[in-house]
Amino acid sequence: MNKIHKRMRIGGFTLLELLVVIAIIMILAGLLLPAVMGVKNSARKAKAKTDVKQLDIALKAILMDDRDWKLLDSSGATSMKEVDNTMMNLLNGTTSPKKICYMEFDKASTNGAGFSDPWKQLYRIALGNDGTVTPSGASAVALPRASAAWSLGSPVGQYITSW
Repeated sequence: MNKIHKRMRIGGFTLLELLVVIAIIMILAGLLLPAVMGVKNSARKAKAKTDVKQLDIALKAILMDDRDWKLLDSSGATSMKEVDNTMMNLLNGTTSPKKICYMEFDKASTNGAGFSDPWKQLYRIALGNDGTVTPSGASAVALPRASAAWSLGSPVGQYITSW
């Protein structure tokens, strides 16, 4: 009777098989994670480039309309500014005298302080009145009746500029 009685295996996986499958999944995830992070960083850079280009176009439109920067800066000197809430209201027409919307802002790109890049830092602009502007960490740029917009970029400090 003992010879006839065979040990039957109950369906399922052994612990060793499960551990091998988990190890393979972990190795594959480790290989894919850097690729996913690279794509995410590229998307952030692309968004920042688009935002900077839109800021530049809006500033050029203001210059064409008014022939100066009095709407954005009454000092008359070459200046650098952050795109804070006051600047956003002027650019989107909320507080400008002509009520012209030069640029719209999506809620995802704004924080409590102003218009921010994907790394949560405010975008910067420079308004040139026949002078020179030196953005922090960059070389001097002559801006005769022109403008520049930039993002400080990622924490590594990759500038994204419009000039």
